[in-house]
Amino acid sequence: MKRSTLLNLALVILATFMFASANAQILTDYSEDEATAMYQTAGRTFRLYVMPDPIYSPSYVAATNSNLGANSEWRFVFAGLTATAPVVSNTPVAQNWVEFTNPTVGVYTVDVTERNTLIGCEDASSRTTTINVVAAPAATCPTADATAFCGDQPAQSIVLNITENVPNTLAAYAFSVEEEVQQIDGSGAPIGAPIVNSTFVDFTLAAKAKHPANLGGSTPNFTYTFNSSALAVLGGNRTRYTYTFKKASDAGAVADGIISAVSQKSDYIQGLTSYAFTDNQVVFIVNPTPVTGPVYHIPNAFNY
Repeated sequence: MKRSTLLNLALVILATFMFASANAQILTDYSEDEATAMYQTAGRTFRLYVMPDPIYSPSYVAATNSNLGANSEWRFVFAGLTATAPVVSNTPVAQNWVEFTNPTVGVYTVDVTERNTLIGCEDASSRTTTINVVAAPAATCPTADATAFCGDQPAQSIVLNITENVPNTLAAYAFSVEEEVQQIDGSGAPIGAPIVNSTFVDFTLAAKAKHPANLGGSTPNFTYTFNSSALAVLGGNRTRYTYTFKKASDAGAVADGIISAVSQKSDYIQGLTSYAFTDNQVVFIVNPTPVTGPVYHIPNAFNY
């Protein structure tokens, strides 16, 4: 083989290696490949992008997914998922991505191969992505209200149960807890304004409650446990302590509810959403302990 031919071959191999190394992601955020199984929340649209062969798409720009080779096509093969046009299962298309809408709970695979229409060749080995579509996270507070405490009480344990069929390593949740402390009369009506009305717990989108640092349990059932304030009778009146689960402080305009790491990632195309708590509140009331008053009788000297 001529030296020039060897040199050209070496340059092609080097260019291919550099292309693959420099483009380990597409559109910035698509950076995990099919070697890792994917988790996706049911009902939320998602996409898969395929890195094109640099030989046939030498000018490809991963950051914008642009400049695909003029003769490059991709064959996506799948079942049980609904793809948007122009993708049809097992039909080559001049597009290196596929979008699926409204997936239902289940485990799916998507096989893909690249082909070139100019030379009529197609990769004999497909790449397979496994997609685990899971139900949206569900959260409820099972802690029972306690409204008949007599006198001051220590802090009470409050539990939030979270269900999501994801690995422990992906269990992460954003939510907050509001504390309201209010004096009330004998009928339960408020006396004046709340003494306290503020955020008591706040796991933000940027700093979620994670397993095992903040969460107990194991997939698919996780628990978050925290203590209320010490329950004190204030101002000599019945005092109500209310703890309400709400959205995270940085969740924007979405409704109150829980957001998981997987559900937030699954909202990438359609926009952020939250999932309402089944039971979002627990109430404690501490009541002044009755003080027995003096016992009166007719004075002994009443008729003296």
